[in-house]
Amino acid sequence: MGSSAKKKKEKKKDFQKPKLKVGKAKPKPSNFTDTSFRSKALVLQQQLAEDAPNPIERFKHNLSLTSSRSDTQRRDALSYLAGQLSTNPPTNPVGTSTLLHKLLPMMSDSSGPVRGQLLKLLRNLPADEVRPHVEKIMLYIRGTMTNISQEVKDDGLNYMEWLLDVAGEDVVSSAGCWVKPLRDFMSVLGWTVKSTPATTTKSGWTSAPRTTFGSKKYGQSFPRQMLILSKFLETGFKSGSPTPWTNDWSNNIGCVPRTPDPFGYIGLFKPPRDEEGEIYRNREDRQDIFQKRFRAAIEVGADMAKKEGGMAGRAAATLDQVLKDGMGDYEQISRLDNDEHLWAGYIM
Repeated sequence: MGSSAKKKKEKKKDFQKPKLKVGKAKPKPSNFTDTSFRSKALVLQQQLAEDAPNPIERFKHNLSLTSSRSDTQRRDALSYLAGQLSTNPPTNPVGTSTLLHKLLPMMSDSSGPVRGQLLKLLRNLPADEVRPHVEKIMLYIRGTMTNISQEVKDDGLNYMEWLLDVAGEDVVSSAGCWVKPLRDFMSVLGWTVKSTPATTTKSGWTSAPRTTFGSKKYGQSFPRQMLILSKFLETGFKSGSPTPWTNDWSNNIGCVPRTPDPFGYIGLFKPPRDEEGEIYRNREDRQDIFQKRFRAAIEVGADMAKKEGGMAGRAAATLDQVLKDGMGDYEQISRLDNDEHLWAGYIM
C-alpha cells in the first residue's frame, strides 16, 4: 500500500501548476545586511614575522620600490622615504648622493602624484648636502621644464623653485647653469629672438608670442613661468657674499675655498667650454651675457604680457621690476666705461 500511494503522489506532481507570486515583495527591514557578495582571497608574498627587517633594510627596500612599474608603489615608497627624512634626526642610511642618483630620473615621471611626492621628499634633504650636486640636478630640471607634457613642465618649475630656495647662489654660479636655463625659459615662454641681422632690435622678437586668452591649459602656466624666471634672474643679479680672503697671499694659502671646484673656471683638466657651458661666478659676468643674448626679447615679451592684464599682467610687472633692479646699475657702469674711453681718446 505504501508504494502505491507514493506512486500516486508522484503522478499528481506532473499535473500540478506552480503558484506564482503576484504583487510587491515584502519590504526588507532597516537593519538588513546584504551577504550575497564574495570576497577575494588576499595572498601575501612574504608573511610578517617577529624578526621583521630593521629600519635600514626597510629604507633600502622602499628605495628599490621607486623603480616599480606600479604608480601606487612608487608613490608609497617615496612617501615612506620622505617620512624617514623628516624625522629628527633624519634616517638616511644610503646618503644624499645615492638618493639623488636614484630619484632624479623620476622628475619626469608620468604620474602626477608620484612627482608631487618626489617634491616633498626633495624638500626634506639637507641644503648643505644638495649644493655639491647642483649641476647634475639642473640637467634633470631642464629636461623636465622642456618636456612635451604640460603637467610635467609645471612640476619642473616647482623643482626649479625648490633648488633656488636651497642653493640659489650655487645654481647661478655653476657651469652651464646660467645661460642654458635662460635659453630653456625663453623656449618655454616662446620669447625667441630671430637670428636674422635685421632683427637685432625689439622688432626682431618672434611674431608668435605666447598668450593666455582663451586657453584654460596654459592660463596659469604662463604666469607661473614668468614668476619663476623672475626668481631665477633675481638670484643671478644679486650681489654675492664677500670672499673671506685678505690681500696677504701667504694667509690665503691656508684658507679653505667655500665653493665646490673653486678653480674649475681655469679649465686645466677639462675640455674648453662654450659660451653656454661657461661658469659665470660674479654678477657682472652674468649681466654681460644676459644683456648680450636675452634682455631685448624678455623686455618685449614682458611688455606684451602686461597688456593682457590679469595674472599674466601681474607676473610680467614683477619680471619687469626685477629687470630694472638687476640691470639698472649695469647701464650706469656701461655709460661710465664709454665716457672713460672717450676721454682717453680725447687726451691722446
